[in-house]
Amino acid sequence: MPERINLGQGLVIVGGAVLFVSLFLNWYQGGFGESVSAWTAFELLDIVLAGLALVAIATALPINGTAAEALPPLGWLRWIGIAALVLVVITLLNDPPAVHGSSLEVGAWIGLAGAALLAAGGLLSTARISLVVTTRAGSGTGETETRPVRERETS
Repeated sequence: MPERINLGQGLVIVGGAVLFVSLFLNWYQGGFGESVSAWTAFELLDIVLAGLALVAIATALPINGTAAEALPPLGWLRWIGIAALVLVVITLLNDPPAVHGSSLEVGAWIGLAGAALLAAGGLLSTARISLVVTTRAGSGTGETETRPVRERETS
């Protein structure tokens, strides 16, 4: 039986993890050469971004092999991802008061990439695009064949 991997949910999990880890990295270069992480630079936004990332990961993770029992519903993943992406972009365009005028460091760009993956995965999860991985029967090499599959909505 083919193993079905939902590409959108996979991107949400990876993007949420990348966004969460980026909060511990240096986002800004301070005025005296010190590096400032998101936890130091932001007043409340760091907690909001961490919460969005963790809720997205918890929603996308399959429970007992399926994500049907997820709370909040999978339909919320696109809005969680879009909210995270908008918040990170606004932060990159408008420095927080604690680091006003400071230059951006690698953590900010990794956070942007994580938020973009989270948003893309949320949009793909509502489009119901999955990746089917099947093993070839009879070949002892263990090679796998991968092909994209689009599921049809049943209403």
